Amino acid sequence: MNKAVRLFLAVSLAAASLSLSGCWDSSELNKTSLITGVALEPGKNSKLRLTVETMIAKRPEESKDTAPSIVQSLEGNSLPDLLVRFNESLDRSLLISHIGVIVIDERLARKGLQTILDPLQRTRFIREDVLILISEGVQASQIFKVLYPRSMQASSKIVSQLKSYRSSRGGIPQSRLFDASEAILAEGRELMLGAISLKGSIKDADKMESIKMVTPKASIVITGAGIFSEDKLKGFITVDECRLVMMASDLVKDTTLSIPYHDHEVSLRLRHVQSDIQAYMDKGKVKLQINLEGDGVVSSIDESIDITKISGYEKLEKLGSDYLEKQLSKAIQSIQEKYGLDVFGFGEQMYRNHYKQYEPLAERWNEIFAKTPVTVKARIKLHRSELKTNHIRNEGIGP
Repeated sequence: MNKAVRLFLAVSLAAASLSLSGCWDSSELNKTSLITGVALEPGKNSKLRLTVETMIAKRPEESKDTAPSIVQSLEGNSLPDLLVRFNESLDRSLLISHIGVIVIDERLARKGLQTILDPLQRTRFIREDVLILISEGVQASQIFKVLYPRSMQASSKIVSQLKSYRSSRGGIPQSRLFDASEAILAEGRELMLGAISLKGSIKDADKMESIKMVTPKASIVITGAGIFSEDKLKGFITVDECRLVMMASDLVKDTTLSIPYHDHEVSLRLRHVQSDIQAYMDKGKVKLQINLEGDGVVSSIDESIDITKISGYEKLEKLGSDYLEKQLSKAIQSIQEKYGLDVFGFGEQMYRNHYKQYEPLAERWNEIFAKTPVTVKARIKLHRSELKTNHIRNEGIGP
């Protein structure tokens, strides 16, 4: 037997032995539980109460008769210690690499996020795109106890719900772990995280009977966003205010405007939205401005507006532009008066583009932002109507 054959056999035997022995950091699926969601809130007897939602693997015929997940809680003083202590009540080791959502209780968020975010950022098992949300008005653990008619884990429902809402209306921040870390470290911009709550009767929301009804007993709802100063929660803004903040920050591409007109509403569907934030010094004074542009189609109109003529579209474009300017200015003033925190990123833009002007203002930027008027300019361009052009009454069908 020549040397080449002997070498080939030796390599083959070594590869076979390695494949039989397994990988050093592997885990047997039938000995582990996948954590899909985590809730963090103040403990009654310890500093922290951790609630985990673990997935139940089951056959299709079992999906309608059993709950899709197991939700259990444990108290302790640190997050890393709690994650390894869950075998006090669970029979399988927990895998944290599949966590999709982390919900932080409002009470805990007001004390600060650093002690929570630090272990999440250090571990190599939690992804940077995991969602970090704040529970508004309810205990964080209750979020994962709400059953959903599609036999879906609460965490999976939340991920899908936020993704759909962001793409269709844009009323909530991305709220990923990466976004939270970036905002806390950013100069001249404060952190915003998405907020969720519960609607309905929480008492029976964890019973299988609740999802067999036409109307579920309770449901998870998006309520807007939490505003932070450094890492501490200061308060909440509504979904409508949050959408306007996201539009100003160039983070909304598609949305719908519902504009009051006479006794009806005019609706415009914007397909492309772009915004530009400007912050600079002019004659010793800080100037803040938002330029927003959007184009789209007409979704609904008042019968008095004739869009068979150019003048009809021009009227709708002015209505949309004026409405957007008014609503955005109102939202900015509300945040300035109530919180005095720059969640728009004016300071960040000034830091990047006019550093020498920003440097002496850095320590008191939020104070300056709160007292500085913001100029808002919006321009809406409409290309066409949706399926129909004329109002139904103008077609001769109505009375």
